[in-house]
Amino acid sequence: MQTASLRPGVQIFDDVVAFSKAVGEAGYAIDFQSIMQLNTGFLQSAEKYLILNIKDYENDDPNNLLFMTEEKAFLYSKSPPRAEAFNPFEKVCNKPYGRSTVLAYLILNKAVVSYKKRLEVLINGIKEIEQSYDAKKYRELALEFSRLYDRLEDFDDLVLRLEESPLKEVETRYISFDYSVLIAEGRGLLDRCRNRFNMLKDIARDHEIMVTTELNKRIERLNEVVKKLTALTVVLMIPNVIAGHFGMNFRSMPELEIPWAYPAVIIFQIIISTLAIIVFRKIKWL
Repeated sequence: MQTASLRPGVQIFDDVVAFSKAVGEAGYAIDFQSIMQLNTGFLQSAEKYLILNIKDYENDDPNNLLFMTEEKAFLYSKSPPRAEAFNPFEKVCNKPYGRSTVLAYLILNKAVVSYKKRLEVLINGIKEIEQSYDAKKYRELALEFSRLYDRLEDFDDLVLRLEESPLKEVETRYISFDYSVLIAEGRGLLDRCRNRFNMLKDIARDHEIMVTTELNKRIERLNEVVKKLTALTVVLMIPNVIAGHFGMNFRSMPELEIPWAYPAVIIFQIIISTLAIIVFRKIKWL
């Protein structure tokens, strides 16, 4: 399906089949279906035409596909720029390849806007992670940041190629200031994305350190409890061993005939237990 034309010589389509058919009728046989499958920027220059593919960030938005010649420019996009977007570039549009130059800029600028909006959403996600850390949310957020960072790098490379390469279909010198601003915005977003991504990693690292520290404290407390239980077990075991010795039923036990044997055993138990307590307190087990 073809939508209303933005400018004379510019045809806009929201259906890739109709887009491909129109380009074919203009005398060019291009496999646009393969290009549509790309998830990155694509730039192909030939003698008589230029193909530019740029994808907005959102998954449900299809690629923006441009096919540009000297006479015409074909655009496939579900959300094309409005006609009034061309007004500031009226003089440029009247120059050779002016329409395609402006159209390429508007599509690239639309992509930057989508990247900027997505970055703001991810930044809000970082704030939520700071307030309440969740490992699952962190992994999802980290994946989104990585994906956006790759998309911004790809965008920066694409715009630089357009500006630096001698491509007649996109004469960036016509609107060099606008393209310079576009590059600056892309790189600014790239730096912000990198910094925020590092901040997200720092939050995860701090959380991991906090969890590890708390776990170590729990292990230390558990070790202290085990030490105390071990010390008490040893202290109580000493009189039990002695009592067990005198509780044996043998006929020949001479100490049973000694009047002071019983109090002596009690005193000996107290002395040994006291010495054990002193030793364990010195090594800080009690």
